[in-house]
Amino acid sequence: MVLRKIFPSMYMQPDSVPAKSRNATLYLLRCVFFMGIQTPPKNFFLVYCLWSFALNLSSTFYQPIGFMTGYISHLSEFSPGEFLTSLQVAFNAWSCSTKVIIVWLLVKRFDQANLILDEMDKRLTRSNERRKSHRAVSLSNRIFFAYMTVYIFYATSTFLGAVISGRPPYQNYYPYLDWRASKWQFWLQAGLEYFAMLGACYQDVCVDCYPINYVLPLRAHLSSFADRLRQLGSDPDETPERSYDKLIECIQDHKVILRYCNTLRPMISGTIFVQLLVVGLVLGFTIINFVLFADLASRIGSFFFMTAVLLETTPFCILCNYLTDDCFNLADALFESNWINKEQRYKKTLLQFLQGLQKPIVFMAGNVFTISVATNINATKFSFSVFTLVKQMNIAEKFAKAK
Repeated sequence: MVLRKIFPSMYMQPDSVPAKSRNATLYLLRCVFFMGIQTPPKNFFLVYCLWSFALNLSSTFYQPIGFMTGYISHLSEFSPGEFLTSLQVAFNAWSCSTKVIIVWLLVKRFDQANLILDEMDKRLTRSNERRKSHRAVSLSNRIFFAYMTVYIFYATSTFLGAVISGRPPYQNYYPYLDWRASKWQFWLQAGLEYFAMLGACYQDVCVDCYPINYVLPLRAHLSSFADRLRQLGSDPDETPERSYDKLIECIQDHKVILRYCNTLRPMISGTIFVQLLVVGLVLGFTIINFVLFADLASRIGSFFFMTAVLLETTPFCILCNYLTDDCFNLADALFESNWINKEQRYKKTLLQFLQGLQKPIVFMAGNVFTISVATNINATKFSFSVFTLVKQMNIAEKFAKAK
């Protein structure tokens, strides 16, 4: 009951409540606001700017540099497990910063997409249609909090495991700070690294989960749209003119859906492309560390890190496959409608509309390859190639002997 009062959009609303699909992104957009990448509010302009500066300086801009500088300065002092724990996150940190910048540049598209969702909600007049929308809103917000839990748990478990062993989690480079010199410098560096990683995980949740939060309500609308298509021409008392007007309304609905997808397409294309480029390499380093070097505490952190990395692409790639099936279902629904005895004008318009529906909604990663389960599998398979290469070259044994 307490959670329902604090996070009402995590729970399904009654069918009598009007559909409000934009609530599927309610908590996402609140977190995007606290990422410091939106227009500062007038009442808290200075506070927001300072918070944005602190978070983005430490997590978006300096953290990837700190990883690389730390390797250059203190590479010989890393153990194999510590090096791989840091390296696996370093590549992901670079990709996260790139994705944050992409979202930063295109952040206004979130609000534009929500306005289109409001437009689509006006067509949801039946209780079963509203139920589908409410279910999508609830599921979307629960997925967002599930992401947040996994990502924050990774950052916290890695931090605790590292400080227990007496070392900062990633041993990044900070000017004028030597964690080996004294305890307070050790705790200061560990705290700075934890803050930066918490910020990066917070940002990563937003830039990784937004495609799911926006596509789930889209699928609910596609399902309701398919029902409307299937009902075309089913009223025996309907005049030919009214039947034709309903068909035109459905064509307009389809255009709105395509406009919604086009609004999100540049953002999704950029962020998923960046992640697919690094997912295999990051998973490869993580598997090597997990199997060959990590102690119990590091393995717990590596497990949650692998889970987080897989969450960055896999669920959305699965959704894209479902989205393709939903589009084919639209064409089937239109064909199943009662069109055989309609007038010639109706049939010609329906035929042209049917041809348009047979083109599925497809999201591309960087306009290079289709976002799908097959693409995700091909990207993640590279991790096993990395692990096999390390095993066959006995790099792990040589690294361990060198230490």
